[in-house]
Amino acid sequence: HPQIKTKNIVDAGAGVGRVSKNVLLKRFDSVLLIEADSGWLKRARVYMGKKRASRCTFFCSRLEELKPLAPESTDIIWIQWTLQYLTEMDVIKCLKALKAGLRDHGAFIIKENRPYGQQRPDRFYMETPAGEEGRFDVTRPDAHHKLLFDMAGLEVLEWQEGEETHTYALRIKKETT
Repeated sequence: HPQIKTKNIVDAGAGVGRVSKNVLLKRFDSVLLIEADSGWLKRARVYMGKKRASRCTFFCSRLEELKPLAPESTDIIWIQWTLQYLTEMDVIKCLKALKAGLRDHGAFIIKENRPYGQQRPDRFYMETPAGEEGRFDVTRPDAHHKLLFDMAGLEVLEWQEGEETHTYALRIKKETT
């Protein structure tokens, strides 16, 4: 979108920073990496290298506990394969906290798994953990993602269906009078 700036971006659920290093820092001046695991954030600093890490802010927080971002602090919010680990209410809370920091003409880019293959596209699917380190994750149908976005005050600008994923471009819903 031509009005979107490429100055600041948030990588929510950043992990060790692969997307930030290989994609986001090539297109944005600075990245705020938000990650719940402090060990992954430490690894991200090393993985980035000093030069790239100097353009980043590393913030340790669980997304469901995230306080609202400072107003007008970011152009884009990137979330990839993260919402699937949150409950519905936590997704909404997280999106609202992140939304608080968007500048005018800012946008979310969200990439999440979708039902595919033999799975029905209108159903939820849940993977259960194996062992102590296993993680539950929920694959939500497209209509449910869109409902959650709407409940967080966001609207879909466009979306793409991949083989196993949906990628959404979202903006803050405009108030109607």
